[in-house]
Amino acid sequence: MALSLNKQKEKEWDNIIKQEAKANGWKFKGWFAYKAVKDFFYEATFYTSGFDSSVSGSLEFKPLIIDDTFWEIVDLNDNRKTPLSFRGNGAFVVCSKDVYDYKLKVVPETLKADISNLLHKINSKVDELSSTVSNIDNFVQFVEQHPSKRSEWFDSDLLIVSSIVQKNYDKALSLLDYAKKTRGMCGWSFGDKDFYDLAIEFCQKHQ
Repeated sequence: MALSLNKQKEKEWDNIIKQEAKANGWKFKGWFAYKAVKDFFYEATFYTSGFDSSVSGSLEFKPLIIDDTFWEIVDLNDNRKTPLSFRGNGAFVVCSKDVYDYKLKVVPETLKADISNLLHKINSKVDELSSTVSNIDNFVQFVEQHPSKRSEWFDSDLLIVSSIVQKNYDKALSLLDYAKKTRGMCGWSFGDKDFYDLAIEFCQKHQ
């Protein structure tokens, strides 16, 4: 079945983005570029729209130990063996911290150069972050000082797991208590328990 005109455009643009991302030091999977820098996972998403001729997305990051600890809490340690890209598109991973949103109007004649310029900006932000946010303590400060523009629960999940990494179980339990009372169930369920339940048990066991 032939692709619609918009889908044809999106496919062409996706190929250009993938080529430019790789040329600028990133790996590419599906809709996002990714790489690891100094024990942190960075991802840059790219969503193409033939309908309004745009490319939009965001730069996000998180310490690698966030997912490692999350998997330990929910007993999915085998996920540590998965490819690096899994931390961006896996079903059971903690969402990365949003840093920089972008949207480009697509001009076909200059798209390659425009994407290259955008990736240079993204790489500059990665360099800045990697020099200022280099450990879990810096990361927690960054998350607390830059509230998510999308949902407080993205930050909440990151801060819960970060507190457990820091062995600050009292803080983690306080965050978990607030989440359960305010949000109720979280997005990850494991049988008759969810992530919040398992995280509470984990904290109580290690206190």
